[in-house]
Amino acid sequence: MFKKTLIATALLAGSSAAMAELTANIAASSDYFFRGVTQTGGSAAVSGGLDYGHESGMYLGTWISNVDFADAEVDVYGGYASELANGLGYDLGVLYYYYPEASDPELDYAEIYASLSYGMFNAGIAYTVYGEVDDAPFDDGDIYYSAGLDLPVGDDLGLGVFVGYYDFDKEDIGSVESYTHWGASLSKDVGDFGSLSVNYEQTDDDIGDDEPNFWVGWSKEF
Repeated sequence: MFKKTLIATALLAGSSAAMAELTANIAASSDYFFRGVTQTGGSAAVSGGLDYGHESGMYLGTWISNVDFADAEVDVYGGYASELANGLGYDLGVLYYYYPEASDPELDYAEIYASLSYGMFNAGIAYTVYGEVDDAPFDDGDIYYSAGLDLPVGDDLGLGVFVGYYDFDKEDIGSVESYTHWGASLSKDVGDFGSLSVNYEQTDDDIGDDEPNFWVGWSKEF
C-alpha cells in the first residue's frame, strides 16, 4: 500500500521542497499488509490520503483504507523531516491509528516514530505511546524496528527490500509473540498512470501467515 512509502521514506524526500505543498495519493492493491500481517484477510484494498508539507520541514497528513475488522483504518500524522548537509535525512513524528466501528472496540493506538535515510538505505523505529488494549500486545510500550534498501534496477524500475521486528511489551500475557517479518517490492514508474508493483512479504511466526505472501499494487500521487 502507498502508506508504506509515504510514512517510511517519501516524507524525507518531500521535506526538501522549495515551497509549501499539498499533495494527494490514491492506491489499490490485491491485499493490504501492514508489518507482515494482512489487514484485509486476503482481499483487495483501496486507499487514499492528503499531505501538507511546509518549506520548514513540518508536515501533516491523513490516510484511509478499508480493512476487514473495522469500517476503515484512518491514520492521522504530523512531524518534521529534513536533510543534513552530508545527505543524511531524518524524520520525527507522531501517528494515530483510528478504527471506526471495529470488531474489537479497543484497537486505536498512537505511536511516535523516527527514521533516518542515507542514499539507498533507510532505518526507523516506532514506539507505541498509547493503546486502548491493556491486557495483551498492541499496547503502549511496544516497539517496531525496521530497515530497508531501495535499489534502481533498470529504466523506471526500482527494487526495495526490507526487514522489520515487532517487540511487544506485554507478550507474556497476550496471545501474540514478538516477531520478525521481511519482504521485497519491485515497482515500475508508468508515467502519468502512476506506479505498479509486485510485492512479497513473510513472517517468522503465525501471527499473520508464515508462508510467502504475494500481491500486486498500483499507486498515484497528485
